Amino acid sequence: MDRQDLIQLLTNAMQGRVDDGVLGGRLREGQVKSRLVEAHPPEASSDGSHSLLASVAKAADLDLLPLSEDLWVLLGAEDAFFVDALNPRFWLLHSTARTQTVTSLWRKHIVSSAALDSAWLTAEQLRELEGERRWIKSSFSSDELQPNEAVVPRRWRVQVEGDAPDDLLAMVSESPKYRASASLTAVASILRDEQLGTARVAADYQGGFVSSGSSFEVVIGLLWRSLDRYEGYVRDLESRFQLKSGAIEESSADVSDGVALTFEGDVAQLDFPHRVSDLETFVGNLFNCREPFRLWAVPREVGESQWEANAVDLHVGHTLRLEITPDWMRILLGERTCGNTLARLVANLQHRFDARTRLEPAIA
Repeated sequence: MDRQDLIQLLTNAMQGRVDDGVLGGRLREGQVKSRLVEAHPPEASSDGSHSLLASVAKAADLDLLPLSEDLWVLLGAEDAFFVDALNPRFWLLHSTARTQTVTSLWRKHIVSSAALDSAWLTAEQLRELEGERRWIKSSFSSDELQPNEAVVPRRWRVQVEGDAPDDLLAMVSESPKYRASASLTAVASILRDEQLGTARVAADYQGGFVSSGSSFEVVIGLLWRSLDRYEGYVRDLESRFQLKSGAIEESSADVSDGVALTFEGDVAQLDFPHRVSDLETFVGNLFNCREPFRLWAVPREVGESQWEANAVDLHVGHTLRLEITPDWMRILLGERTCGNTLARLVANLQHRFDARTRLEPAIA
């Protein structure tokens, strides 16, 4: 089975035309659930992807079968999960299994792995998704990160349907009462192609997509474009903010030969849209190892209303340094620290601290 065969198979499933003999009856009719996956296999190759997938399959008690180059299927007792690792760093996962089954696999055996993570889309990236917008969803909760903050509302969930639903959220975002909580969590759009057909796609900020309609071929185009954009975003974060050091030899008539150190990379800065009133609680909840931030550190107070932490990201185990005040946060990435660390931090602060949170290089 190659990719075109898989696309046709998933199109048939969306249309309700499933052959019970395919994959032992593990393919279901109806919606296709897809996820963008950020991966760190042992090496950036098909063999590296296979090795990482084999460890996932073993932990989840699934059978791993190759379909074609860089394309695999994970087989359970009742369901099948397709993994397309044409890009060894950024994968696509597809399944027609029930939502609860896909979510269980995702949480227990994929994002729990240090080598795998969700894609974390900012509000701007969700807005970029093409198609005729049918609804948007906004969800916000500050209880986990800042339970004592006076954000109003502290918990918020709303779905807006109809023509141009983005406009209503934009209006709410201008309200002093709601602007901190008006995060963009998910969007649903209609995709139409005169030759390929029509599909309805819902996408959320954690890289999850749910598709229905007559053509998965329309959907796969959107998924690949989304993956390409997300790869560009993460690699740009790494290019801009990984702090790299180097050495150059120096010599002069007056000074003996020596070595000078050079440093490259910006310090990432988040200027908080509103002031943090309980900084100690905020910092403690940020570094408790739990989802979704996945950061561990023993932060210390280094001055009045200023904390710092040498943290470990539980994804891959890379290090980063953070400096935090009530008004801003600065993040210094290590030389190899994954850009997804920053992507995850920004996206989750938009949903748990302030929807207006944006990332900028620190001003010297």
